[in-house]
Amino acid sequence: MSYVLVENKMYDSEEILNRIKEKHPFKVVKDITKGSKRDDTLVYQIIHDVVHLKEEILLDTTEPIEQEDLVEELMNLADEKVAMIEDLLSGAFICYSYSYHYDDGLEEIKSIFIACDESVGDLRLSDIAERILKSID
Repeated sequence: MSYVLVENKMYDSEEILNRIKEKHPFKVVKDITKGSKRDDTLVYQIIHDVVHLKEEILLDTTEPIEQEDLVEELMNLADEKVAMIEDLLSGAFICYSYSYHYDDGLEEIKSIFIACDESVGDLRLSDIAERILKSID
C-alpha cells in the first residue's frame, strides 16, 4: 500500500486497486506504485486473459484473421481496456496506459497504467513511463 499526493489530496493506491478489480475483469492487477519511488504517481500492472480478448475480437468478425493481425488487434483491445481505468480517477490525474508484452504460451498480455498529478505534465509522464517500462518484469 502506498499513498500519493495529488492536488493536496492523499490517494490510497490499494483503495484504487480495489476499485479497478471491482469494475474491470482483468486476469491480474498488481499495485506497483511503491516501485515508482514517486509520491505523486500511481502505477499498476495489468494482465489480460488472451482467451477472453480473442472471444471479443472474433465476435466482431466473420473472416479468418492472420496471426500477426490477431496479435495486433489483441494488443489494441488490451490498450483500450486499460485506458478505461482513467474513468475511476479524479480529473486531477493525467494518465498513461500501454500494453507492452504478448505471451502466446501463457495466453496473457501485460499492460501498464500510470497516473500522476497533472502538474507533472505530459512530457515528464512519458519519461516516468519509459523508466517504469524499462524496469518492469
